[in-house]
Amino acid sequence: MDISTGVYIIVFLSHLIIASVAFAIFTSIYIKNRKKGLVSLIIISLLLGSSLYHGFIASIIMGIGMLIIFICLSICTYLNLQKKIKKEVTQ
Repeated sequence: MDISTGVYIIVFLSHLIIASVAFAIFTSIYIKNRKKGLVSLIIISLLLGSSLYHGFIASIIMGIGMLIIFICLSICTYLNLQKKIKKEVTQ
């Protein structure tokens, strides 16, 4: 199936926005309650994994792009979470 460049850009941007919001919500929940945060992380991972699966079905390029977005946002969220936890411990 041939997908135009505009569709790729829209899908990548929407995946980026949704994943960013999801990880921001996870960070907020995790800082307040660790157990609820881990549950929300599992739910977010399942939903984003499903999105990733459908991206690979549509196109290998789309799937790889979504995977790169997912990995980069995961690393950023991890580093941000570590910084916030260290900030809370020092206060």
